[in-house]
This record gives sequence, structure tokens and C-alpha cells, in this order.
Amino acid sequence: DGGVADVMSAIEAMQSLNSATATATTTATALPAALTDIVPSVQRGEEEVEEDDGGSRSYKMGKGKKGRKRVVRKSGESDEEYQARLEEAARKYKEYLAKRKAIRSVMREECERQYSAGGGEDPSSKRGSGMLIAHLNYVGGVSQVDEIKRHGHFGFKHRDEAPLKLSKNKAKQPGTIEFHEAVTSGKVSIVQATGHSFGEKSLHLELRLEAGPFTTVVLCKGTIFQHIGWVHKQNLMVIGDNSIDLYPKERVKLKVDAYCMNLSCGCAHGETMYLTDLYMTNKKVLAHQSRVWDYLDQKYDEVLKPSPEDGEGAEGGEAA
Repeated sequence: DGGVADVMSAIEAMQSLNSATATATTTATALPAALTDIVPSVQRGEEEVEEDDGGSRSYKMGKGKKGRKRVVRKSGESDEEYQARLEEAARKYKEYLAKRKAIRSVMREECERQYSAGGGEDPSSKRGSGMLIAHLNYVGGVSQVDEIKRHGHFGFKHRDEAPLKLSKNKAKQPGTIEFHEAVTSGKVSIVQATGHSFGEKSLHLELRLEAGPFTTVVLCKGTIFQHIGWVHKQNLMVIGDNSIDLYPKERVKLKVDAYCMNLSCGCAHGETMYLTDLYMTNKKVLAHQSRVWDYLDQKYDEVLKPSPEDGEGAEGGEAA
């Protein structure tokens, strides 16, 4: 019936989370210990019902296809005890999800407050950093405001603390300006920014030169774009330097290569994104997508661990 289907759906969701956190380099905090302990284990097989020498039986979840997930019954467990255990697991899982959902708006509000200085949270200019920090902390398992880690924990720098600098060669070229500076000064406006998966041509931008003569804007490696709501999609970080020529009042569309920052989240599929005031300069991390995942996954796992006061952006600096 519908009640059993709901229970099974909850169990399958927990098993998927448990399996992912046990085998992938995501975060170890997707399920709290209390739920990890109660969720039935997963087995694979072919028969509808199996019973081992110890009297432990397992049943398929879904229609009989080889390799489907099974809920394992404990040895000596009656039908009533088995069903009660599944219902208890489903109830706790729903309570867990409700608690996680409730903290989202609080985390976002607090993070946006922290990063609002200097127009850092400005929808009119397509800028924002708070949603990114809220999302990364959420992925790390944060459930209350006082657990939130700032950008330094994740190895990022903030443009107000250390403005992103152009290479010496680019800085010498007349009429050349760094992307953050161009946008925050109002010289260049972001008409639109959207995410489309990750990797080659995944960040789509439409820009307009609002003031001044012909200008070359450099969108630097490590610049970060965030999603603007709880869509649980992958945030994006620019892979390499991009020089963009702009003429007065002209709109230019381009597609930029970008790294995925959240291995455990779904790919962007045309959602609006904002330019953050954050960036990374760690050359070792920025060398390859796999290194970005490994580095940030470690940071997610460490969000709830006791640590000294964050050195803002220190770990995102140049690596030898």
C-alpha cells in the first residue's frame, strides 16, 4: 500500500546516501550516526527471498531484477518487528530531512549578512557570496549557525582582503582590467550568467561595457560563480584566464570552461549564477578537476571538526 511504499522510498534514500558516503569521496556527514545505525543494510542477489543458515532473510525492494537493493531482516526478527524497524527508520529520516531543510534559510541569511559589505550581495549586479558559503557548509553537515566556516576554511581568498591581480604581461596592456574590478566599479555589467554542467564551455556569460572606450576584461583562473538559491547544483570555478574584448554598449556572449566544486551535487542545467567576491589561486589544486574535488571534499569533511581560527584564504594561496 501507500504507507509501505513511503517507507521503502525513505529506506532506499538512506541506503543511497549511506552507500555514497561509504564508497565515494563526498562527505562523511550525509547521514548522522543515529540514522546510519538504524538504516537496514544493503545486499545484492537474484532470488525474491533468501534465508541464510542463521535464519536471516532478505527481500527485494522493487520488481525482480538482478542486482536490486534489498532490505536485510535481522536474525530472529518477526514480521511485526521488521516492519516497525523500517517505519522507525523512515520516521527518523523524515525528521532529519525536516531539520536540515529548516536550517537552510537561517544559514543563507547569516552568510549573506556576513558577505554583504561593499555591495557583496547585490542581485542588480549579479553578485553574491553568501549562498556559496551557506551551501558548502551545508554539504559539510552544518546544522546550526555557530558551526559555519568562512571562506578561508575552503581555501578561498576574498577580493576585499587581497584583490585578484593580473599577470605582469596582461597588467601592462593598455585598457586591460580584471573582471571583479570591472564589475564592482560598474564599468562592465553582467547581463546574464548561467551554469551548464561543468568542464568545457559550462559557464555561459553575457556582458556589456557600460562606460569608457574599448576595454579588455580578464576573467582570471580561480574566479568563483555561485548558484543563487538552494538548488543543490554544482557551483563553478573558472579553469583558465579569459581575455574578453568589449566595445562601448556592446553585448558579448561567451562560454567559459569551469571546474565543478561539488562532486556530491547535480550538474547545473541553465540555472542563474552570480559572481562571488571569492577566488582560489592554489596552482596545485587548480591543475585538474580531480584535484579540485579531492581538495574541497577534504574541506567538507573537516567543516565540523574543531580547528583553530581560520586564516582567511591562506590555504587558497600559491602552492609550490
